[in-house]
Amino acid sequence: MDKVLKDNFEYSISFISPRIRMILANLSEAIISDLQEIRLRAERPVVAVTKSGSSFLTSNSKTTYIFSENCVIATENEIIDTVNKICGYSMHSHYEDILNGYVTLPNGSRVGLCGTAVYEKEQIKSVKDISCINIRIPRTVRGVSEQIMEELFTKDISNLIIAGPPSSGKTTMLKDIAYQLSSGRLGKYYKVCVVDERKELFSSKGEATALGPNTDIISGFPKGIGISMAVRTLSPEVIICDEIGNGCEVEKITEGMNSGVKFILSIHAKDTDELRNKKQLKMLCETGEFRNIALLVGSSAPCRIDRIITYDEVLNENFGYSFDIISEYRGGPDLSKAN
Repeated sequence: MDKVLKDNFEYSISFISPRIRMILANLSEAIISDLQEIRLRAERPVVAVTKSGSSFLTSNSKTTYIFSENCVIATENEIIDTVNKICGYSMHSHYEDILNGYVTLPNGSRVGLCGTAVYEKEQIKSVKDISCINIRIPRTVRGVSEQIMEELFTKDISNLIIAGPPSSGKTTMLKDIAYQLSSGRLGKYYKVCVVDERKELFSSKGEATALGPNTDIISGFPKGIGISMAVRTLSPEVIICDEIGNGCEVEKITEGMNSGVKFILSIHAKDTDELRNKKQLKMLCETGEFRNIALLVGSSAPCRIDRIITYDEVLNENFGYSFDIISEYRGGPDLSKAN
């Protein structure tokens, strides 16, 4: 198993309450290599999510698709202990993150938190009784954007949207694109700026060149503000953002494109029906600057491109074209070789 993936796994589980952490630490390399999420719920079984689906953690450090008395049950106290560790024993310092439903660990792992909303004057002021925790295991996989490099960026960089459902590999794909463009893959060291609002694309604990030697990183700022900062001060050739979600962000992207910057973005959508209903996608494509949308398969084959489509084809329910040129690629990247 790759050392970086192993280190990310060990670091991510270090926040989990001791009993469950020890059981997870003894999982086989095969399970760890395939692991995408660890889900803990108060008084319910611990779930390990891989590209094959959800399975239950057993007391002998294995996984099973059949629930039994041998499955590990997370207690309420273990959930409280884990949340405290994730927040550095200071819930107040993570107030805004918790209201948004997640806390990002220093290694880039996003931890989803579910609880009960506390209202004050019809506004949510805090979250109490957190009972569900979802820890996503971050990974870097080199080469997953190779087909995009060869098929879409042969002459020059073009604006691109990466679309897919949760756990389909959107973030991993963006990280590799940033690395390839910044590292001279296309014969030029492009000036890349990553606007990393949720601190998922780059970790302060990662290598300095994890996103390439010519990449600047704006971390923790709202995307709209980060994009404006990048255009105003860094003269980027390419800006990369994860999960575009509202009109304000689209407005800043449009301003950036008017300054000559190319954008590579991701958006949540599992199929053409969801794409068709995305208002922010419509706004982006109506600028006339975005020609291609790369639609990923899903969690069953992370980082695998299903097809490339245009917005007109989305509206007309035309399924575009698939990547058939290199048959080996159709199997998707081997995530067990992540580095």
